[in-house]
Order: sequence, then structure tokens, then C-alpha cells
Amino acid sequence: MLYIREATESDAAEILCIRKSIISQNEFFIPTNEEFHVDVETQREKTITNSQQGGVTFVAEDGERIVGFLVFTRNSMKRLNHTGLFGMGILEDYRNQGVGTKLLLQLIDWSKTQEGIEKICLGVFSTNERAIKVYEKIGFKEEGREKRQIKFEDGRYADNVLMALHIQQ
Repeated sequence: MLYIREATESDAAEILCIRKSIISQNEFFIPTNEEFHVDVETQREKTITNSQQGGVTFVAEDGERIVGFLVFTRNSMKRLNHTGLFGMGILEDYRNQGVGTKLLLQLIDWSKTQEGIEKICLGVFSTNERAIKVYEKIGFKEEGREKRQIKFEDGRYADNVLMALHIQQ
């Protein structure tokens, strides 16, 4: 049974493990293995700081195991504070099972209870068609593209697709 809850400091090691696993397995994240230098303490501090600044981290649990996470970071600048950006990661064995959708729906429900959040934003590689379909299904709309923003080691490019969902409170 899948359960979505807010992350705690003690979840840092499992979140970090998922992040490392995803970075090593696919090409949908900006940092490469060689560039990713986050340790458990840094991950723990990021979770605490993000929460203190109006953001939230959710985890998806299957039994006692964390199988996915979503981090929403609220913009701290006055003119952008009504917006926030999210990123998420799901273990390979749990993809295509609705985990991402459940995490996103939890974020949307949470954001409706937060003072002043009006817009949830994201950036997604144009090559990540599965994720784009999930975002569109939930109601996110493309707002722009950074053309050829991502360059892969083999010389291929991807656009950074900018998407957003406007929250009705």
C-alpha cells in the first residue's frame, strides 16, 4: 500500500539514495554522477531549510521503504513568492504505477492550504515524454521552452520545457 507523507529529517538517507540511483540510471537530471556531491547531512539540512522557507518535501512509502520523493521550493523573493518550483524522483521499480501522480496531487492539495501560493512551476527535459504526459494529465501547461538548453555527452540536445499549474484557492 502506497502512502504519501511529509518528509522528516530522518528520511534524508533514503531520499539521497533515490537521488543517486536516478542520476546514475537515466538522463533526465541536470547533474551527472561526477557532479553530484550531496551527502546525508547536506540532504537533511536541505529538507529542514526548505520547510522553514515555506517549501515542503513529500515521500512515497511502500511499507517501510521510501520509493519516491517530491521537493517543492517556494521562491523567497517578494515578487515571486506566490510561486514555487518542484522536482521529484521515483525508484525505477515503482515508475509507471501512479507514484508521481500521487505525489503531485498531494503537493497540489497542500499548496491550496498555504497562504499565497498561486503557481506551481517545473522544468522538464523535452526528451522525458512520459513525465510531460503526467504533468499535462494533472493540468500543467507548457509556458515556454529553453531551446537546446541541455547538452548530453554524446552531442544530442534537449529543450528545457517550462510548465506551470495555477492554483485556485
